[in-house]
Amino acid sequence: MGKPTGFMEFDRKLSTQVPAYERIQNFNEFHIPLSREEQRNQGARCMECGVPFCQSGMTLGGMTSGCPLHNLIPEWNDLV
Repeated sequence: MGKPTGFMEFDRKLSTQVPAYERIQNFNEFHIPLSREEQRNQGARCMECGVPFCQSGMTLGGMTSGCPLHNLIPEWNDLV
């Protein structure tokens, strides 16, 4: 189920983007993905984010709480 202390051990890291002047010249993907190790760290970081409803995916008052696709996020992170 990920790493329980990952949220405190790993800093948040986002994928980078190709600059706009390069993107407009083709139809290629414009996000540069994180390395596999960085993806694992981000998955471990997710487990103690402070939102205990990440597995529920319920709709309350017209808004989605948790995963809108009803994914089991801890198991999903393990697969990453």
